[in-house]
Amino acid sequence: MSVLSLEHVSVRYPGAGRDVVKDVSLSVDAGQVLGIVGESGSGKSTLLKAWLGLVPVTAGVVAWSGTDLSTLSSRELATRRSAVQPVFQDPGAALNPRLQIRASLAEPFEIHSRPVSEAELVRLLSEVQLGAEVLERRPHELSAGMKQRVALARALALNPSTLVLDEPVSALDVSVQAQVIELLTTLRTKRQLNLVLVSHDLGVIRALSTHVAVLFAGRVVEQGTLEEVFRAPLHPYTQSLVSDAVKPLVDRPIAPEPGCSFRARCPFATDACHFTPRLEPRGHLVACVRSA
Repeated sequence: MSVLSLEHVSVRYPGAGRDVVKDVSLSVDAGQVLGIVGESGSGKSTLLKAWLGLVPVTAGVVAWSGTDLSTLSSRELATRRSAVQPVFQDPGAALNPRLQIRASLAEPFEIHSRPVSEAELVRLLSEVQLGAEVLERRPHELSAGMKQRVALARALALNPSTLVLDEPVSALDVSVQAQVIELLTTLRTKRQLNLVLVSHDLGVIRALSTHVAVLFAGRVVEQGTLEEVFRAPLHPYTQSLVSDAVKPLVDRPIAPEPGCSFRARCPFATDACHFTPRLEPRGHLVACVRSA
């Protein structure tokens, strides 16, 4: 049974003329790190929010450990949230600027009516390589890297099985990024965590992921193990990402559906690309008529 799964999930925001996420099916099994990569505007963050139950889906099923989230009451969902914890791009936004770090770290325990000791808070900070003195500080007194470590400690407070990370190092300096990536690798092994990781940075995806899904214009266009997708990319979009031929710009053309959304930018586009391709196995999964 998958730890997390999406079955034919679509998401459309109120007033939007199109789906932001379109017919996406993904799963994460125990021990896996799923990296979701794509340029800005591809729907990555919306996909994560749907997986966390933070935005409603217009179609499909979102499940945690085989349980459809839509079948849970608000209380049941709140109870289960301790097992799947998010870490967002801006750690400062997740920390109340008026509270000392002690109070921010204690908050998950209070929400779930669990007692917590000073020693437990110190242990959490130690696990993310921060000292006990941080408990007395407020967010504005910490560097961006320290705030991200606090956000990680807070996410780990209730011993989750899975972390869902949205661009966890993009706001950090390059040297600090490497430290946080190393920390995530250590935590994953130590705590036997499953990870879902969204990033536009292929270096981050390479460093952490075991499996990869490539998202373009709300659809998964390629999916497989890290080695399959990066060593032998099949979709022209993935090939251009890996070769750095596509820059992460929102204003690059996206072709309307039906049809392959990438065809306006694809050097191999033909009349056959005016039909929306399905994600099908060609060694690994790819949605491209050229790979058929």
